[in-house]
Amino acid sequence: MKKSRKITGLLAAAAMLAGLLSGCGAAKTDSTPVQQTEEKASLAVTEEAAAESTAEADKPDTSEPVTLTMYLIGDRPVDNDEVFAKINERLQAEINTTIDVKFMGWGEYEQKYPLIFASGEDWDIIYTADWCFYNAQATKQGFYEITKEELEKYAPMTAETMYPDAWEQAKVDGKVYMLPMNYKEITAYVYMARGDLMDKYGITSVSSLDEVETYLDAIVENEPSLIPLDVGSDYDKLFMFDRMWNKANWETEEKVTGIGPWQAMASTGENDDTVTVKGNFDQPQFLEVAVRLQDWKNRGFWSKNAVVNTQNNTESFQAGKSALATMNVNTAKSLYASIMEEHPEWDIRVFDAQEDIPAVINSYIANGMSIFSKSKHPDRALMALDYLRNDEECNSLFCYGIEGKHWEPVGENGLKSLPDSGSYPYDGNCNWGIRNDTYWRTIDEGGIPNLSELNEKWLSTARSGRYQTFVFSDAQVKNEIAAMNEIFNSEYKLLGLGFTDDPEGDIAKLRDKMMAAGAEKVYDQIHQQALDFLKNQ
Repeated sequence: MKKSRKITGLLAAAAMLAGLLSGCGAAKTDSTPVQQTEEKASLAVTEEAAAESTAEADKPDTSEPVTLTMYLIGDRPVDNDEVFAKINERLQAEINTTIDVKFMGWGEYEQKYPLIFASGEDWDIIYTADWCFYNAQATKQGFYEITKEELEKYAPMTAETMYPDAWEQAKVDGKVYMLPMNYKEITAYVYMARGDLMDKYGITSVSSLDEVETYLDAIVENEPSLIPLDVGSDYDKLFMFDRMWNKANWETEEKVTGIGPWQAMASTGENDDTVTVKGNFDQPQFLEVAVRLQDWKNRGFWSKNAVVNTQNNTESFQAGKSALATMNVNTAKSLYASIMEEHPEWDIRVFDAQEDIPAVINSYIANGMSIFSKSKHPDRALMALDYLRNDEECNSLFCYGIEGKHWEPVGENGLKSLPDSGSYPYDGNCNWGIRNDTYWRTIDEGGIPNLSELNEKWLSTARSGRYQTFVFSDAQVKNEIAAMNEIFNSEYKLLGLGFTDDPEGDIAKLRDKMMAAGAEKVYDQIHQQALDFLKNQ
């Protein structure tokens, strides 16, 4: 309103000035220098008014109040509603928008995520990633395409600050369906152990699979009330498999690595320029890993109910039900302070679980946010994401919770977790898709004592995998991928937890099922697309 009044006033002033000049100069055929100056001033005022009018017309219309529905994965923090009430105050004031947040738990997201796209539900924003259905939904038109023009109009802060590589990495068949995180991240894994139990049984370190085995053996023999390692939810069923699988493959000359969608269970050698793609079950290391997992399961290292257990291993550890947990370091940062606050007598210790395998420098699409293709308000969704990513107040609330209740700043880039942080855990609330290097804070006080030492080691060897930014298009093999997904969630995960009496025979059965599901066709597609990918590097 104020701008329109200003424009009207400027136009009126320009008209009056033009009339006066016209009347004064009617008797002369040539303008005097004074008149020319006045005419230029009049033209400048008119051009300014026109420019302001155009800018006002291009500004997104936020006159209608809108509530967006946003889906995140993980367990809903206790104080989530309180935190988002403050975020919504800011969004409502700035863009007349509020957000209603829904969560898909770790034990259900793999099944629920694809279903909500076909459910007919009215929703708008969802967390996604290269490991969390991004490519699958992008190729199915599940996500809204984001163009640079829309980005500049509805998310100007993001357009200005997004890393160019991030935009390129988010492309699927040349189009972008995600706002990737604006954060340079490495992924490294750790073990979290009970120091009191380690001292009790004379164990000094849990930094290798062999040392983990010794520790878990001691728990089985001496602590019958504890589950040594309580894996089980969809989130962490394959955590120990991954540790063993990555170690076995890193030690080979080929440096075998996963490639393509996880449902395909495909791998190739990083040093293989011909990109020979095989199912993991056809790699020689697979049997070795399956046999060791069977041994660990038979020795009672995890529950006989692990296949149907919906509680992830970090929750069980924090509840005092188990003696060891494995997780990525970001989750460990979130858990450490709250567990030590609750149970200082446990003397929690954190150990490097990489076992000399370099930490991974993640692609930017390892975390991101997308908009539902059927959203009724994609423009407002872009505007909201722009604020969540780039507005310091919104970003800090989403990432850390309420200052003074959940955290307090320490220096320029640090924070201290406060006692209430357990109700809104640091980095444990699916804020990953809106992370921003500009505002990111690390735990400075009350955190993991040896974290700096671990970070220094990981950063010194961190690397990007050869296929880190390879995005597979399943357009030609959608049915095959769907069939393979069923096998992944059954036979493959059973082997990954060691639930087999005949590893070699069950691997052969897995292979037969995969071939019947069309694995060869999928692997041929991965092979061809990976070759094209390498040509463009």
